Amino acid sequence: MKSEFAGTTAQYYAEYRRDLPMEQVRALAAHIGLRADDIAVDLGCGTGQIAVPLATHCAAVIAIDPEPDMLAGLRARRAERVLCVLGDDHDLPRLSVPLTGPIGLVTIGNALHWMDERSTLSAAASILRPDGAIAIVTQGPPLWLGPAPWQTRVREALESLYGPVSGNCRTDQSALDERRAMAAGLGLDTEVLSWRAAYPVTVDWVLGHLASALSPHQLEKTEELRTLLQGLDHDEIVEEVTTTVLVARRGS
Repeated sequence: MKSEFAGTTAQYYAEYRRDLPMEQVRALAAHIGLRADDIAVDLGCGTGQIAVPLATHCAAVIAIDPEPDMLAGLRARRAERVLCVLGDDHDLPRLSVPLTGPIGLVTIGNALHWMDERSTLSAAASILRPDGAIAIVTQGPPLWLGPAPWQTRVREALESLYGPVSGNCRTDQSALDERRAMAAGLGLDTEVLSWRAAYPVTVDWVLGHLASALSPHQLEKTEELRTLLQGLDHDEIVEEVTTTVLVARRGS
């Protein structure tokens, strides 16, 4: 996993990246059979968008990220039963040592594309208890690739400042199919869960969310981006978000 989320970017991430909705976390935990004595591992945890709501459904969450500033944002939330660990996907095998409880779930939210995907899935599977699961969570399409007219305007504004915008953070169907085949090849049983949610947003929120995905150099043009999006708040703008979870379960 590579770290590109330090400093101001991490601050924007903490403020403008939504937690996975509690009802979705509850449904996921129930579906995989997460137990009260289980430990969950959230790999590439960011500032806790999955780790914090998940912690109410298990004994503890080990939240792993390679960026200290991300972990600082998570610690600032003072969430109970969340242990922050500086590390990355290469550190997963170290969690095979005895802990205070079995590892029933490994979550990877919008982060697997930063890792060696096959080796990460293999390492995650190796530390699960029998019938434990990996949950690869994506939320898409990214705001700048959405189909709504206001999202088209955001995409055009980005392209006018930074050039072609096409990165989808592997939230597409082809990535899902590849990952499902990869997990099956590791002997894991797979299934896909999906939920939809709609969020009214403002131009300020859109700018903050975009800033959480921009490099420090790109952040220098934030005010130019604001100018290009002037007037967008005159209409109600709503972001439609699809959460897709690839569940890869270890056999019993």
